[in-house]
Amino acid sequence: MHFFVPIVGIHYRLCSLTEGKEWFVSFYVINPATGKLRRIRIKINRIKNKVERRHHAKMMMAAINQRLASGWNPLIEESAPNAYIKMFDTFDAFLKAKARNTEEETMRSYTSFIRVFREWLTKQGFTKDSYCQMVSKQVAGAFMDELETRVSVITYNNYLTFMHILFGWMMKKGYSSEDPFEDISRKSRKKAVKRRRLMTDAELGRLFSFLSGGNKEYLAMCLICYCCLVRPKEIAMLKCSDIDLRSQLLHVDESVAKNDNDSYRTIPDGLIPLLAGLDLSHPEWYLFGDHKGDDFSAGPKKMRSRKISAWWSRKVRPACGFNEELEFYSLKDTGITNMLSEGVAINFVQQQADHSNVAITSIYIGKKNGANEELRNIYIIPMGAGA
Repeated sequence: MHFFVPIVGIHYRLCSLTEGKEWFVSFYVINPATGKLRRIRIKINRIKNKVERRHHAKMMMAAINQRLASGWNPLIEESAPNAYIKMFDTFDAFLKAKARNTEEETMRSYTSFIRVFREWLTKQGFTKDSYCQMVSKQVAGAFMDELETRVSVITYNNYLTFMHILFGWMMKKGYSSEDPFEDISRKSRKKAVKRRRLMTDAELGRLFSFLSGGNKEYLAMCLICYCCLVRPKEIAMLKCSDIDLRSQLLHVDESVAKNDNDSYRTIPDGLIPLLAGLDLSHPEWYLFGDHKGDDFSAGPKKMRSRKISAWWSRKVRPACGFNEELEFYSLKDTGITNMLSEGVAINFVQQQADHSNVAITSIYIGKKNGANEELRNIYIIPMGAGA
């Protein structure tokens, strides 16, 4: 499909010459404000000689018709003076502008969204010479329709949010007269329910058995998530100095914590030997550094948190026979639930999980299948009520 090719009679009408008391060349283009064709007139009375005037008009009409066929629209040019800047150049300008004050992880997402959109546009026939204004509502709808068939509801909505950000910036900078994605609705959040589930004891056993024979650093990450209830993004930001084996405390700095507060997690006795076996000799290094392949050892550069989930999908799932409902983050959910099931006070679990209030922690109570032993043995039914 070549969406950007304008159609005569729908997107524009060819030029015509009107001769009389007033000579003018006229043509029609889509008015971006109304979606209807609007007439444009160009007077040519200034040329006194009629033969020359007619020749000049023919030359003008040929040039205008050629521009109309390539997608030019003077009305868009009025509302968006930069609409005829090359589209892909505009995408690069957006990324360059946002890089000045946008977090690194967000910039990776922006770059990824634009790469996917650019590749899709290229497949549809757009080139490096295509203009910004060629991305119409038809193009936007076709792109989101295809996305819907191959991504989750959450990812679909994330793309739509980004497109609003991109075209909002383009409108502000005069690259576009409208947001072509504005009429596309987000997908229902009911369809975006998390499929992540808790891990059984048998699944935990398979996981720890698999990692114990291979990657001790990844095993440490799993147990930090499971026992210390640290989120993947926070794990990637941990430094060697954040581990205090003597006090059995793990520090999550406020700059990386989800709740923007410093927090200290208790390191269980069973996790101490594994952490003691890691390289903690460089306090300023990241506990899990940025290395190639399966190497998660400490290093001076920060690892991308996505590498944790990517390795889980590529290595852990096939080796342990896990389905897609079991994610790395399932370890945190399972750890909270197991602590509560073992009778750990809910306020202690709340502190370990860095939840803002007990109400969030209480969601995990009773998540495990099976009757609660304390509730089974409780006697609150009046005598004779069950007869």
